[in-house]
Amino acid sequence: MKINWGTKLVFFALLFMIFVVSMVFVISRQDVALVDDNYYEKGLNYQKEIDNSASIDSSIAIEIALVQTGNQRPEKALFILKSSAGDIYDANIQYYRPSNPRLDQQFKTQILGKKRMKHSLQSLAPGIWKVVLTWYEGEKEYTIEKEFER
Repeated sequence: MKINWGTKLVFFALLFMIFVVSMVFVISRQDVALVDDNYYEKGLNYQKEIDNSASIDSSIAIEIALVQTGNQRPEKALFILKSSAGDIYDANIQYYRPSNPRLDQQFKTQILGKKRMKHSLQSLAPGIWKVVLTWYEGEKEYTIEKEFER
């Protein structure tokens, strides 16, 4: 039995349509998670964060260092406040997981000037994370962020 070119054309067109419909079905069932629920609103306010970070007094600086042993993944986050005074600052520590927002964690704490504060990373799943430290000095809010792999 010989198949003519019209039958082959219809057969391949049907195969292509089945492929397209199946891909639309598979893609529509994927879980697409944004980094944050208020992504656009935070994007509009990001310029304020940049302005506040640029206006930080030179006597105050916070560094985020990751403590690790050997070639292993980091075990602790070290927050170092370099301040001339022993002031206490209210702060928020947020761990963002870009690929899965259900794993995000947030902690409220206080940072004491001239002190080092360690925060354990053992509860974080392996993968890429972003730590965001936000502290308040009076009415001003300051933010510093660092990406790391756990």
